Amino acid sequence: MLKILLFLLLSAVSAATYTQSAIFLDNPSFEDEPSISHPPQGWYFCGHPGESPPDIHPGGFFGVERLAQDGATFVGMVVRDNGTHEGIGQRLSSPLHAGQCYTFSLYAARSENYLSVSRITGAPANYEHPVALYIWGGFTNCERSELLARSPSIISSGWKPYTFSFRPEKGYTHLLIEAYFSIQATPYNGNVLVDHASSLELVECEGVSEKSEELEVATVPQFQTEEELKAYVQEQGRQIRFSADGILLEQHLFADEQGFRHQTNRPLWQICQALGRYPHYRLLVVVRGTSEYLKESHLRQFEYALNSSGLKANQYLLRGRRRSDRKRQWLWGLEERDFVMQLVER
Repeated sequence: MLKILLFLLLSAVSAATYTQSAIFLDNPSFEDEPSISHPPQGWYFCGHPGESPPDIHPGGFFGVERLAQDGATFVGMVVRDNGTHEGIGQRLSSPLHAGQCYTFSLYAARSENYLSVSRITGAPANYEHPVALYIWGGFTNCERSELLARSPSIISSGWKPYTFSFRPEKGYTHLLIEAYFSIQATPYNGNVLVDHASSLELVECEGVSEKSEELEVATVPQFQTEEELKAYVQEQGRQIRFSADGILLEQHLFADEQGFRHQTNRPLWQICQALGRYPHYRLLVVVRGTSEYLKESHLRQFEYALNSSGLKANQYLLRGRRRSDRKRQWLWGLEERDFVMQLVER
């Protein structure tokens, strides 16, 4: 009888130890009815307002023909040429342990066809380009408190396993899996397919990085005078660039001083943060454009970047170049640049 009780006690301790060493996900194989713009059961949508959620495949839509690696369905996520991107997350069955090390794996692939519409041009587009997966830890839905790990660019059109090792700095309660741009400088249309995620396994820390990848921090100085503010806006404005083909506003990945991540044009973001302290000023941006289409495209991109950077609508004014602008000396720069900007009082 004593041996039986001892055996049961050891079994219970062993089971409890195993339970604590593994954190299980809800619906790790992304099983659900195939559908458009609908995150799988057990996962919530983390994306930009006004944009559609990820899709559950295979369902014969968008030209995606791949079969699931595990079970019946998998999830497809995209990044877009307007700078937006998709992610899914969930609350963990138990929190991560700060300072402890974990491994986590999933299968991913790229679909050679992911047919939709460009957010920039409104024309049909194939979201075929490769992207990366970012794994975030947080304390609320969609919170990006710490970048735990990221994948290389997912190029293969066949399923491949990807394993992540990380050591969280805090006991995060939520996990976010996010599709993100792996080609630098400008946003583009791309996709990634994800299936068969594992539990988060507690492991020995040998060979595991102590900190997640750190992003460059963007700071905004304090200004003693409004003249310093104007000079700062002009300095940052000169650093704003479009892509080599002149079509897309450059995008950057960086963190603010509170550690929150941003993906937008960094100099423009810094201008917006500075202007937030001076509500009586408005940023006037005049766009040239070598054609009406390109001018309208640049205006839309500026509007999106300014809004996503937190600048209120009453603190900026966007317009295309006019014939009368040739008489204004400060606008002569439009002969050489795609745009010029200046602070004006509201």
